[in-house]
Amino acid sequence: GTARGTRPRPAPLELLEGTALAIFAGGMGWLCLLWLRMVVSPAPQEMREGAIVLTTLALLDGRNPYAVEVAAVSGNLYGILYPLTVLPAAALFGPGLATHRAVNALFLLVAAWLVRHAARRAGAAPVPALVAALLCLAGWLYWVGPTVRPDGLGLACLIGALSVAAPDPASPRRFAAALALSLAGFATKIYFLGGAFIIAAHVFLFHGWRRGLVFGLATLAATAAWAFLLALLMPAWGRHVLFANVGAAGYDLAHLLRQGRDWAVFSLPLLAWAGAAAVTLEVRRWRGEAGFWGFAALCGLAVRLVARGGHTGAHMTYFFHLLTPPLAISLAAATAADSSPRRALVLMLPVAMLLNAHWFPLSPSRFAAAEARFAIAVDALASSRTSLVTTEFAALAALAGHTPVETGHSEYMVDEAAAEALRRRIAADLAARRFDVAVVNRNNGGLVLARDVEAAGYRRAASFPVDLVWAAQAWEADVWLPPR
Repeated sequence: GTARGTRPRPAPLELLEGTALAIFAGGMGWLCLLWLRMVVSPAPQEMREGAIVLTTLALLDGRNPYAVEVAAVSGNLYGILYPLTVLPAAALFGPGLATHRAVNALFLLVAAWLVRHAARRAGAAPVPALVAALLCLAGWLYWVGPTVRPDGLGLACLIGALSVAAPDPASPRRFAAALALSLAGFATKIYFLGGAFIIAAHVFLFHGWRRGLVFGLATLAATAAWAFLLALLMPAWGRHVLFANVGAAGYDLAHLLRQGRDWAVFSLPLLAWAGAAAVTLEVRRWRGEAGFWGFAALCGLAVRLVARGGHTGAHMTYFFHLLTPPLAISLAAATAADSSPRRALVLMLPVAMLLNAHWFPLSPSRFAAAEARFAIAVDALASSRTSLVTTEFAALAALAGHTPVETGHSEYMVDEAAAEALRRRIAADLAARRFDVAVVNRNNGGLVLARDVEAAGYRRAASFPVDLVWAAQAWEADVWLPPR
């Protein structure tokens, strides 16, 4: 036995669990510090940040960013609610990249809190609930999720809608609140509407088909009315947001399998947790809220496999948005205080961190070096009256008072014939020396082409490497001036 007044020594497995949790906590702490460093960076972090900055600037000026004649410049492919949410902060602190990222960060934290809250309310123990939230957050921070994007707000709407309904999915009052959040998600990024449809399907299958059918029809009617109102207020919204996103839902099985493999490696703790829970837990543990969240995870997986399977958008984004959160909440709720599934989860955390370390090859010094290089573009744009830039410089140009042709989204808002006509117009403007500076990458892949700048006789004034640190994208760019 143990001496009176002394604590028993922890068992070896408990020591392993504690060590694994400490390693995971350290890794998450470092990742969050890097995240904070990225949020405040004045340098662009991905190719598409400029489009949303331009939407916010239009709103600050009292202009409709989705007016037909300007939508390709000031609109974005996601929707209006995120720029509207940024607007108060932009009015107070300026519409810079840091303001936009900070608002996204706030809502990513809200979404992570909602995961933990939903898991705890459904019966999860504190540690599994917290780990579930942090695993979700780690996935959302991967690649471009925490940059100038609507992901945080959309996730808060989606998880919030499901969380409101989870205790009693058949409740009309809960469904009405969930539908309101889903419609907000639709105005943020259209697939975040999905919460209301998941609730309606769950009620249809498990609580009575008549009420489920009513919920489904109500969701369809409300969505149609909401889409009509958005298109009425923003004439180009239907074409550039709704139809563009629906039309982009292609299918590429090889791409799906590649993303599925990467997600499985990233999500090894979740998969180990699921395997241990399936083997050790009784069927009754998967009822109630745990069953509701499990159904939501199956719906997210089905959407990924059937409708968005090969979409070549941001790598693994749909997995992290539609599958990971409800799966994590379901597992945490079903596990409750059971030790075997929790142990499988915790012990796999350091393994997953090691296997996925290559996704986050970041350091504070890399951000500083990238900022110094982007400062070359900032200085060139500050002394310019008429500039021409490629996508990665669109936000910097917009914040300097210029109107970029390439915004990160405008390239997808014009068909090939219109794009070619625009390239010819840009080439003619270059030949007429209408741009006093061009800050252009060497990729020759968008609307603004380096070869056209060079062919017009512009001289290379400076060259520098572009490093979009968080998106892990790098190439060369040049500052061009008209011939003397």
